[in-house]
Amino acid sequence: MSVPKLRLLFSSSRKLHYVSPPKIPENAFVSDSILPRLVTAIHEQRNICPLAVHDDLEKFGLQYRKLNKLASDCEMYHPKLQRLDGWGGRIDRLVTCDSWKQLHDIASTEKLIRIGHENCHELKEVWQCVKLILFSAVSGMVSCPLAMTDGAATTLTKLLKLHENCKPGECSVCSEEWKSKVSEAISNLTSPSPDNFWTSGQWMTERAGGSDVTRATQTQALKDEDGVIRLYGNKFYTSAIDCQVSLALARYEKNLSLFLVRLPQEYDGTVQIERLKDKLGTKQLPTAELTLNGVPALLLAEKGIANIVPMLQVTRLYNAIAATSYLRHVTALAHDYAQSRSAFGTTINNLPLHKMSLAKLETFTRALILQTVDLSLIINAKVETPSLSSGVSRVLSAVVKVHTAQVAVTTLREGLESFGGAGYMEDTGLPGLFRDACVLPVWEGTSDVLSMETMRALSRGTAQADVLRYIRELAMGWCVLGGHQYSEELEECEQLEIPLLELNQYLTELEIALENSQYTGRSVAMGIGAAHAAAALISFARYSHNSSDVAAARLWCKLGLTPLNRIDPQDISDVLL
Repeated sequence: MSVPKLRLLFSSSRKLHYVSPPKIPENAFVSDSILPRLVTAIHEQRNICPLAVHDDLEKFGLQYRKLNKLASDCEMYHPKLQRLDGWGGRIDRLVTCDSWKQLHDIASTEKLIRIGHENCHELKEVWQCVKLILFSAVSGMVSCPLAMTDGAATTLTKLLKLHENCKPGECSVCSEEWKSKVSEAISNLTSPSPDNFWTSGQWMTERAGGSDVTRATQTQALKDEDGVIRLYGNKFYTSAIDCQVSLALARYEKNLSLFLVRLPQEYDGTVQIERLKDKLGTKQLPTAELTLNGVPALLLAEKGIANIVPMLQVTRLYNAIAATSYLRHVTALAHDYAQSRSAFGTTINNLPLHKMSLAKLETFTRALILQTVDLSLIINAKVETPSLSSGVSRVLSAVVKVHTAQVAVTTLREGLESFGGAGYMEDTGLPGLFRDACVLPVWEGTSDVLSMETMRALSRGTAQADVLRYIRELAMGWCVLGGHQYSEELEECEQLEIPLLELNQYLTELEIALENSQYTGRSVAMGIGAAHAAAALISFARYSHNSSDVAAARLWCKLGLTPLNRIDPQDISDVLL
């Protein structure tokens, strides 16, 4: 009996039409539309040779496909908690996949932390920032413990320097043993050797509240009969619990103090994993609720809140780096997919509406790259310049974190749409990128919390005027990224006149919005972030005179300057009745 032709047409043995998946770039650095030129420009503006940095980034870019494969393994094999052994004894053993460990080793050997802490290059912050932008989206969430590790190393380095001249008995915190332990921790947290490399946790959040650690922290630090300080309490949200050390806040005597905890190598009951968190995304990352039951801790600073500021600046920068990296990764895939996917008689990169979508992805990616690299320069500035004051660093650390996170999540959702149904399918790996990015507006302070912090920072001294002046001077070419006073006069570019006009009008509206921002602080913070991104795009286009850079600046000022909400407070109260 013959098989009907219709059945043959749909037979599984028949070779059906195959949709080519987007290709992972062979070299993520060389193929990027802006990163190589940006690295060169920043070096040229400071008369520094970029070859060493370029060579390292090119070599690292060649690992992108390998990193993406390891990250995919981490997404497939999530960490698990083995609470009991075969005899019913509690062991709290964390089981992670081999790829998670390999990514830690790569982070160490590639000196992703160490670059920022050794005097290896005059623009080490740019080198480290760009390398992390290449790494984060394909790190299998190892970028999270790296953020906390860099934050811990920065905090410990500043504390060690603060106490370097202390003599025995002069300080209630410092001693020779203290200096030795802090030095050992810094050495291991920045080690290029996987065998010696430590990662750090960050034990702040408790049940009573998240960002409001001053009121919410209930963990107690008590000194035992041997003079050892031990911590007792519950830490509700702790990420990367396979770390070797952690910074922790606890109440000690009359203060909320900062401590360094060395985690026990074998389970001894002093740190108990109550459960692993079941999260929307970042499932590759072991995040847990911990009970501290007398774990030994080293007192770092009696005033804890004041001394975690350096850590927060670092981790917020890493948050912006992750947002930038995710968006950059999806944009690269969307460009490649559009060249091979056909619809309506042509490849979709020729369809006007899809070209518009790709142009928006590209523009928003460049905006986030530029403002993130600018922030890395600002927070690492050695001295203040006429364009850059300390107030600018405090405000933009919060603002750039809020802005990059919000823009990344919104634009990533649109980016997934550019793949059609494939963007919704788990086995393409695309939905996981979106879910992971959803943590970015939450981690290290929600958008509302950081917007309130921004409003407080702007109200101090001349901070508001300083921030707005920096944005204007960056756009006008009176300084370049990082507030650097470029020695040569930049030529005028007629094509940038319209975006400059639009930015100046927007800044005028922003000044008006700042006068009454109690309820619209989030809109204002996003507005400052959008204006900062516009200034960075215009600044780079003014220097490069590249038509693509000019177009990106023009498009951002049409699409990226977020509306500034003017809301009647009474409407807010009435709608909640």
